[in-house]
Amino acid sequence: MLLVLAGGPASAGPPASSQRSALIVGVSVHKGGRPASPVGGAGDATAMSEALRRAGWSGDQVRVLTGTAATGAAIRAGIQWLAGRAGPDSFSVFHYSGHVYQRTGDLDRDGEDKDEFLVPWDATSIISDRELGESLGAVPGWLWTNISGCEAAGFNEGGRLEGPKRLFTGSSLEHEKSYERPDWRRSVYTGLLAQEGMINGQGDANGNGVVSIQEAFRYAERGTPVMTAGQRKGVQHPYMAGGDNTEWFLKSPPPPPASPPPGVGAPGRPQRLCILQGICL
Repeated sequence: MLLVLAGGPASAGPPASSQRSALIVGVSVHKGGRPASPVGGAGDATAMSEALRRAGWSGDQVRVLTGTAATGAAIRAGIQWLAGRAGPDSFSVFHYSGHVYQRTGDLDRDGEDKDEFLVPWDATSIISDRELGESLGAVPGWLWTNISGCEAAGFNEGGRLEGPKRLFTGSSLEHEKSYERPDWRRSVYTGLLAQEGMINGQGDANGNGVVSIQEAFRYAERGTPVMTAGQRKGVQHPYMAGGDNTEWFLKSPPPPPASPPPGVGAPGRPQRLCILQGICL
């Protein structure tokens, strides 16, 4: 019988590289004044940008599109900017907060009956899940895609945005709505993920002083259904897919603990052996 030491695999994830780029999009109002997301879109963009800044990302590494600047052309150009700056070992981030348009009938001809679309400020140049997957697929290196909007998980249908070097997170499942916290001036999900989980440190589950993306997501994953439990259109459940089974960090991860001398286990704590996942001795 094969026994493996308990604990995760060796650390990998995005390398501590200066080659980092992020495109942050927040759409609160569409052209003509119709609210897309009354407060959450722009507020989410602010929180995400602040999380990156606190993680050491410089202003020239982060492009933010909100208000009238968040046009379809600007979002598409921003994704091209990500791809042009990226290399095999780079780390890129794409975040969108705002309205998601969902329709059946395979409008983008990707073989799916149900499609989702990002809705920019100009509202006429919507971006389909197929287009988003193909354009972000051209970004080399490590990529974290985060969508905060109704039916968010639908953008990863077919696994377009997941893989060992592709981490996808979304605010809700494909059949669910996403909600806002007007008192936060953010969405429920991004308020928990970025503001509370990352910036305020509430997601630091292991107490090492650094919050990984997955730790922040798990914090939001626990809190979002609780906050949205009484909504008339149903509860909201965040969604995550992809990655390489290690924690990803916006800034350099903490150094691993020093290994004990050969033959010496951790003091005061017997080493556990796992036969199968969840079955440990």
